[in-house]
Amino acid sequence: MRSFTLDLGGPVFVADYGGGGQTMLLVHGLGGSHLNWMSVAGPLATDRRVLAPDLPGFGRSPSVGRSASIGANLRVLEQLIAHVAEGPVVLVGNSMGGLLALGVAAGRSDLLAGLVLVDPALPAPRSELLRFDPVTMRFLAAYAVPRIGARYMDRYGARVGARGMVQQTLERCSVDVSRIDPAMIDALISLETERMSRPGWHNSVIEASRSIVQTLFIRGHVERWIRQVTVPTLLIHGRHDRLVTVRAARAAADLRPDWDYVELGDSGHIPQMETPSEFLGVLQEWLVRAVITPDTATDALASTAAGA
Repeated sequence: MRSFTLDLGGPVFVADYGGGGQTMLLVHGLGGSHLNWMSVAGPLATDRRVLAPDLPGFGRSPSVGRSASIGANLRVLEQLIAHVAEGPVVLVGNSMGGLLALGVAAGRSDLLAGLVLVDPALPAPRSELLRFDPVTMRFLAAYAVPRIGARYMDRYGARVGARGMVQQTLERCSVDVSRIDPAMIDALISLETERMSRPGWHNSVIEASRSIVQTLFIRGHVERWIRQVTVPTLLIHGRHDRLVTVRAARAAADLRPDWDYVELGDSGHIPQMETPSEFLGVLQEWLVRAVITPDTATDALASTAAGA
């Protein structure tokens, strides 16, 4: 893996997993980084140029005073696409990254050739608005008030350290954490150690968390985003996701029956990390079938002209 840094109102670290042709942009979730894609990025780079940014305040992209809100990150992604791609990209987002990818597609479908939402943050069905697992509820309560959230994260981080932070996060997000590549876990711990050494290391997580909750609370806003997407879309969701209920994904799929919707029966919130082979099988089949690349578009035009 190579990397480069862009100045988009401040430094944005971008992991370059190689490949050529159409650009695929992989967007991580809350508290994540480019490392969240390391099990699948290489195979995806066989057919496309694969890039994975660290959003401001996450991974190796320092916040340097920038907002971590959904609106601010939407602008960063739009600027990033303009800088790294010569044509429409395939935008892939997991969790918070899925919500951001949805927002980009709703407002700037002209930038995209395809959209892939992987366990995206979506509004819970109305019957489940107050149903969270206890650990998630504690985090949401802490994040609701910035100063309380900062104190909570300081104490929590000091108690469990980087290794504990990574391990407990992966346990919440997966069905069986032992299926995640140990090399990925080691890399995540190393990066988390680096991140936690910075003053205010938790500020972006807290701000982004509050912005996600505020965005999802306005159900009609997210539903409008879903209706506004005009590019081929694949929605993938782990059936055992404890953070975003599968029923939220089914509700989104009901709004857009033209989307391709696949449930992964043995996955949680991070299938690209937990069940990468199954994830890749679904995604690569869809890419071949549904997404037009510049090469296939040229072939289609030539075929049409020959038959005229």
